[in-house]
Parts: sequence; structure tokens; C-alpha cells
Amino acid sequence: MGKTLMIFGLGDLGGWVLEFFARRVGLSTIIAADIKEEWGVMKTHCAAAGAGLEGYSKTIKFEKCDVKDTEFTAELINKYKPDVIYSSLTLSAWLPNRVLIKAFGKKYHQASVHGVPTQITLLYKLMEALKRSGHKAPVVNHSYPDVTNCILYRAGYPVTIGAGNLDNVVAEVKRKVSISENVPFTEVIVYLVAEHALNVFGSRGGAPYFLKVLVGDQDITKKTDVDSLLSDKLITSPPDQTSWLNHPFIASSAVRNVMAMINDTNEFACAPGPNGLPGGYPVRISGKGVEVVLPEGITMEQAIKINMDGMRMEGVEEIKNDGTTVITQEGNKVIKELFGMDLKEIRLSDMEDLGKDIAEVKRKLIKKYTQ
Repeated sequence: MGKTLMIFGLGDLGGWVLEFFARRVGLSTIIAADIKEEWGVMKTHCAAAGAGLEGYSKTIKFEKCDVKDTEFTAELINKYKPDVIYSSLTLSAWLPNRVLIKAFGKKYHQASVHGVPTQITLLYKLMEALKRSGHKAPVVNHSYPDVTNCILYRAGYPVTIGAGNLDNVVAEVKRKVSISENVPFTEVIVYLVAEHALNVFGSRGGAPYFLKVLVGDQDITKKTDVDSLLSDKLITSPPDQTSWLNHPFIASSAVRNVMAMINDTNEFACAPGPNGLPGGYPVRISGKGVEVVLPEGITMEQAIKINMDGMRMEGVEEIKNDGTTVITQEGNKVIKELFGMDLKEIRLSDMEDLGKDIAEVKRKLIKKYTQ
């Protein structure tokens, strides 16, 4: 029998994810949930009709859902009892934020921690609802999982794994090596340990990492130009083209992770936030869950240090055992300069109010810099 997936968040990225899931074998039912009903209904019909033309037959339904209503969300989860849950929920979408990245440059990324409340608030509500429902299902999160997964896991809300970020770098590395070595993409094996900082600063910008590249069983790491692999982007686009160029590629990471659970394939991958760990790691993904698989040459202690050092480049000094996020002095300074807010640490209980405040500040800034 096929299995059931629930998707929470049908924005631009979530919409691409839905399209791809509609065309995958192993799923019999997809429930797409979002607060925007008119858009959600149209997007769901579009995905179902397109997949149907290609010969895929699934039950694909839309449910209007405000995850801030945790009681209703818990009832919805219990109604469908999904085998896996995917979330791309956010209070501040990535596309508009690219205006601020262009305006503020490197400083924006030095204070990436400011985005934690906007990325975690709705996911936190979803995890509360899942706990309230009593239903057990793995959760794949696409909203800053390097940090948000760790916060929630330590606070007692175990998000299983993230998607994107580290995986985006790995995909580009594999593409470059497949071209340079004239081998199929699938024959390139990459072990990469790194936090999201590597995506934005690159290795040339000082982001820490551990990398091992194999073609088949041959280690070719030493013969490669590592800085080119990790810093030179194959895929860049202005904001108005992100939907068409970047997001299908980024969505594929989530689809691969979810389908590895659905079909129990024990897939090898690199992913952010596995089992609540900070940053990203090589993993095996199956129906039983996620296992970190480090190669020879690096210990778990070293891998965590690499990721925490990367996290500090984005303004996160520490994540306490209760999920409280401590902000670096430099991160605090930059947040004051760019957003006019004094943030030294953020408790999980403050995320919702702070997320609304930050989202509003960013909306005003985006309007200012797009005039």
C-alpha cells in the first residue's frame, strides 16, 4: 500500500515540492496544507492535474490550516495520520529577503541569527500540534534547519532532519566533479560537514568545513580545487528568477529526503539538522530514521565543532539545552545596525512575538529598498 505525506506551507518553495511529490512512486496520498486557501486550492489542482497527465494517480487534497491553531492542526494530523510530514513554514519568505541581502551585503549574513524567530515560529506551532495529536511521524524541515532543528530538538520537539543548505552545496560539487571527471552524477560521492555559513560565505570567505570526494571508490579530494568546488556557484540568479532557477533544485533535496523515508531506501546524503544536531552532516536516511555516517578522518566531536564555528559566523554563539539561542557580540552589533533591535539571546517562548516584530521590520526595509 502507498503512504501518506502531509505538506505544511505552499509558498513558492513548497509549491515546487508539491509538484515533485505528485510525480513520485510510493506515495498514495498527499495532503497539502496552508493558510492561503485560494492559492492552495489552485496549486493543489495544478499539481494533481499535471501529474495525472503523466500517468500518476494519487489522492491529492488541500486543507486550509493555520498552524497557530494547534488544536485544529492536531486534529488534522490525526485525521490523515501521515507517514511523513514536510514543512516549509515561515513568517518571512526567502525571495523578498534577497532584496535586503543585496542592500546589506556581507553584514546580512553575519546576522543571519535574526531570522531564527521568523523561521521557527510556525514550525514550533506545528511541532506542538504533532505532540498534542499523539501521532508519531518523522518531520523534514526546510526553514533554516541548521539552527531551528537544533533549537526545537533540545526543547523537546524532535524534528527529524532538514533539507537544502548543505545539500545545495553538495549537489553543485557533484555536478562539477561529474563534468570534470566525465562520470555520471550518481558515481560521485561527497562527504561534507559544514553549517549554512558555507552556503553564503564559501570556503574562501573562511567558512569551516570537512570535505571528502570520491568517484566510485577512488578518493580524488586532493586533486580537486576545493575552493572552486565550495565557493564558485553554478547556480546564481536575481530575485525575479529564483523561482524558476533555484527553487526546483532546492526542492529536490526535500523530496529525496522524504522519499528515502517513504520507500525505506537507506539513502546516503548530506543534510542539515539531523536528529537535532547543529549544522550539516553526511547521513543515511531510511524508514527507521536518520543516522550520521562520518568517514575516516573526522570524529563527531570535530564535526560538531566545525558546525558551531560556522554558526558563530552567522551570529549564533550557543544553543542552550532548553533551546535558548545566545547571540554573538558581533551578531548583536550588526542586528542593532541593520534592524534597530537589541538581541542578546532568544528564548523559545519569545519566538512568536519576536518573529512578528522582525517580519514587520523587514517588510518595511524591503519596501524601502525596492522603491
